[in-house]
Amino acid sequence: MKNGEKSFNKLFELVELIAQSHNGMTGKDLAEISQIPVSTTFRMLKFLSDHDFLRVDRGIYTLGVGFVRWGNVARKQNPLIQAARPVLKELAYQTQETVHLAKLQGDKIIYIDKVEGSRPIRMNSLIGKLNPLYCTGIGKAIFAFQTPEVQSRLLENIEYTAYTNTTITDEAAMRCELELIRQRGFAIDNCEHEDWVYCIAAPILSVRGECVAGISISGAEVYMKGSSDKFTRLITAASKRISENLS
Repeated sequence: MKNGEKSFNKLFELVELIAQSHNGMTGKDLAEISQIPVSTTFRMLKFLSDHDFLRVDRGIYTLGVGFVRWGNVARKQNPLIQAARPVLKELAYQTQETVHLAKLQGDKIIYIDKVEGSRPIRMNSLIGKLNPLYCTGIGKAIFAFQTPEVQSRLLENIEYTAYTNTTITDEAAMRCELELIRQRGFAIDNCEHEDWVYCIAAPILSVRGECVAGISISGAEVYMKGSSDKFTRLITAASKRISENLS
């Protein structure tokens, strides 16, 4: 790898660490975690701060307005988000629950859009946040509709963590779950990633039948389970509408 490529990799590694943190990070912590020399770390942080891509307050670095500006442009330029946005808003209005749009990134899913529901519960999810495939509804929906080759590779790389007492934590059970999802066309997160949070999700397919993303309805278990049949019909219809809008 050339020096220029290494520098870009380091720069984006710092940005990604800050993006995945809850409340920002110090320069010292960033240097320690990334193993980038302290002097290089602070030089890169200064460059990003000078161009409004980072904000620094009392030594804590958070993302700046430069990324907000780029994010708004990216949303307008992304045909998937443009096709899905009206459907997400309608679905959130119909169900009063939070609706997510996500896609595969590496061996995780990344949220690329979200519409909050009107109920008081709020999801621990943010646009741009990475979450596991194997224990989120939208992750499992995307996972199940990958090609056999991609699915096998992803299965080999899972490091199972029991987030709740319903999390699937072994490969045999995961394979059975993925087959069931493919057969019925939708996935359920039975409070597997967050306690009391229930989710129903479906894949979004391209005209060639490739899974390009997923859509989900998420909410409190007490509200969701009692209306699961209704929500299943709505989510599968919504995923088909988005798929048709992409063609």
